[in-house]
Amino acid sequence: MKTLLTAMFLLVAVSSVPAQEDLAVPPGMFDAQIQQMKFDQPTRIVGKLIGLDGYEDAVWIEWTHRHDGKRWQRLLNDMQFKVLPRDPGMMEFFKQLKPGAVLHLTVQMDEEGNRQVLELDGT
Repeated sequence: MKTLLTAMFLLVAVSSVPAQEDLAVPPGMFDAQIQQMKFDQPTRIVGKLIGLDGYEDAVWIEWTHRHDGKRWQRLLNDMQFKVLPRDPGMMEFFKQLKPGAVLHLTVQMDEEGNRQVLELDGT
């Protein structure tokens, strides 16, 4: 009787585990987010200053809006990433700001794959 109960328990347990394919991410689910983060062309964005990365002389921002060439679009997902200032003077400007400061930036990927600030309102 104990063996029969154990076998029934295992059968129920195995049948309740979803198949491996049920756990897979649907194709294309993250394509829009990945494309959005490429910055192949200069892209105007708005973000909030999170903090400075003194090791790399970089700035961490929370990205909130993107200009699509016609209008500003609010991002649906919270995105945080680092950007590199174009020069030491721009980094000095960032150092004067407090976390939460709103930043209007133009960003583009450089040849090394880093997001670099090309323009920053206020500098």
